[in-house]
Amino acid sequence: MRMACICVIGGGSTGWTLGLVKDLMYVFNEPLEVRLHDINMKAVKEKTLPLLELAARKLKRKKDRIMAAPDRKKALRGVDAVVITISTGGLASMENDLIIPEKYGIRATVGDTAGPGGWSRAIRNIPVFQQFALDFADICPTAFIANYTNPMAALTATLQLECPNPSVGLCHAYFETKDVIQKMFGLADWSPISIAIAGMNHFTWITDFKIGRENGYPLLRKKLNGRSLSVLLPEESADEIGMYSGHNLFVELYDAFGYLPYPADRHTSEFVSFTLSGNPLHSSITDKHFPKLKTEMLDYCKLRRTSIEWRRCNYAGYDDQIAGMLSGKVKMHLPRSRETGADMIRAYLCNKPFTDAVNCLNRGQIAGLPEGACVETLGCVDGLGVRPLVVDNVPTPLLELIRPIAVCQKWITEGMLRCDREMLVQALYRDPACAMLKPGEVRNMAEELFAANAPYLPPALRPKSRKTK
Repeated sequence: MRMACICVIGGGSTGWTLGLVKDLMYVFNEPLEVRLHDINMKAVKEKTLPLLELAARKLKRKKDRIMAAPDRKKALRGVDAVVITISTGGLASMENDLIIPEKYGIRATVGDTAGPGGWSRAIRNIPVFQQFALDFADICPTAFIANYTNPMAALTATLQLECPNPSVGLCHAYFETKDVIQKMFGLADWSPISIAIAGMNHFTWITDFKIGRENGYPLLRKKLNGRSLSVLLPEESADEIGMYSGHNLFVELYDAFGYLPYPADRHTSEFVSFTLSGNPLHSSITDKHFPKLKTEMLDYCKLRRTSIEWRRCNYAGYDDQIAGMLSGKVKMHLPRSRETGADMIRAYLCNKPFTDAVNCLNRGQIAGLPEGACVETLGCVDGLGVRPLVVDNVPTPLLELIRPIAVCQKWITEGMLRCDREMLVQALYRDPACAMLKPGEVRNMAEELFAANAPYLPPALRPKSRKTK
């Protein structure tokens, strides 16, 4: 195979770029050309070039080429694959995603996928992704697109609706799900575990699983012997980027529905109506993992919120780490991560099938959910692109839990692509996080979020200025 050429959009993201580039080098024995592009010109000037220097000095193999690429159209010419990891508006915009809904009694735990925070993040990112899609279709229509940006479903749907490229949304939720099953059954590794999953990104459910050749749910019930699921679980666990989450809501949802959801309570809590709305009781605690920062914890299920302050401190830590690596004060150690974007790129380019969790438009893989909503199931990637696997017999109670989110996501994406303001407001009405609000409150909150995102919206969606006499 000739030298593969891969563009990382979000190449100025210190939190992701180095790991993604290193993963590509682990997966590809052949030389690579990696182009680092960023939509934030400040990042291009202040971060991408040091990253380029670091990559050249610390990561690059003998025949690899790694370069900063400020001009996106030039960066995309001749590429075989694109990885997207951006955050339009950065933490300044994300702060509005959290603060504005708080005025209406909604205290998001993450704020990047569902609820009014996810809605807000989607409406400012979809125009950017629509422009990406136009560029992909025009410049590199056969390149494989791997999206890591949240809200995963709405943004991946935008790509799949607007360009012909094989594309997929990727998340580490699947790894965390297998981790929990491994711990519950005391397994040495994942090899005996087979899973069927269905749902939306950050809100998937294990519809069936096996340990070896034995059916998993009967085994689990036998193992519990009438006890709570909590006896088999650690109090909390961390995801791939070091965010800690408890498992109390995970246990409560299993007890209620008899199926295992995605285990990270921080994300799952944003998809149901009874966790974060109505000014839930909360307190400020000292987080044992981050003792320098106060953390807010909700009383119900001990749900921990990730504050903007925490994120700013964490991002500053990334910058300090990069500076230390560049100066030689911090040892460069980047083991292979469990992210599978690099594996999927190679599977597509080399036509070697690879199966993992994928986010794709629903074309029948989950019967009973809206056609065209972006859903998460297992899927196969090979030379034909991304082919999601059908999930048989998803239980009706799970479908009804997932359906409002699927409808909401579909209307957000379609509303943005059509510049249909009313469809977007209707999507927010349908979000479970808004179930406790009166219709007028939802509309007022939508208007505040439109105004906060005005610089990133098409003119037709910006609030109209009021003329003064």
